[in-house]
Amino acid sequence: MKKMKILVTGGSGFIGSHVVDRLAQQHEVVVLDANVPRNSKARFVSGDIRSEDDVRIAAQGCKAVFHLAAIAQARNADEDMMYKVNYLGSKNVFDAAEKAGAKIIFASSAAVYGNAPVPLKEQISCRPISYYGNTKLKAEQLLKGSDAFVARLFNVYGPYNETGVINVFCRKMMRYEEVPLIGTGTQTRDFVYVSDVVDALLLGLEHAGIYNVATGKETSVLQVIDTIERLTRYKPNIKRLPPNPFDPAESVADITRISGLGWKPKTDLKTGIRLVLESMGEKFEHI
Repeated sequence: MKKMKILVTGGSGFIGSHVVDRLAQQHEVVVLDANVPRNSKARFVSGDIRSEDDVRIAAQGCKAVFHLAAIAQARNADEDMMYKVNYLGSKNVFDAAEKAGAKIIFASSAAVYGNAPVPLKEQISCRPISYYGNTKLKAEQLLKGSDAFVARLFNVYGPYNETGVINVFCRKMMRYEEVPLIGTGTQTRDFVYVSDVVDALLLGLEHAGIYNVATGKETSVLQVIDTIERLTRYKPNIKRLPPNPFDPAESVADITRISGLGWKPKTDLKTGIRLVLESMGEKFEHI
């Protein structure tokens, strides 16, 4: 692919830093973020997507914009702030990309589906049950009729993630700390490794539409804990917490649509968890 100038909003974050790592191997990358990115090959622009000027300046001359900046689904997130960042901030990014003539690749979320029956398909009616999901869906709707690539990311995990459940469990168990288990642990998720997510997002440079990015495999939270225990031999000290009313009981994707582009997940859950543990310094002499 021809070298181009590409903007990555949120390029210092968990997924964004992995996207920047990959893009910088071939393209000129500009990162718009409040924090300095890990990748020194990218040009860093300190800014905020809530500022039209910050986004406009960062997007100048770019042929593609990967929009990953957002306030994540935090339990105590301020709703007004989430609206200003996830919706109004996204609008600023999309407007700047359009003015620059840049292709938009947007990292949306499985949270847009709410409690819809599984497996979740892109064409079903979305009824978010969280404010996070609602703001992501509203941002998606800004792109209706465009040639944007919208990736509905499921539960992404991998190195450098500070808040994801798999990373939190790994870190807690390695330190012999209490493992916070919300609800019964029987709730299921579709966990997808970050390098597979990057592969999917890069398809957005040449494709358009809305796509689930997941594995199509359903895993309970208790199964995650069991896998970490089997790998590390650390017995978890579980601290049970009340269920979260904004967490769906089941979540697993239908990945037929993105599979049609030739994409498929390469990293199974056990391998992915092992890679996370290794990134935290865990050794596996016993395996």
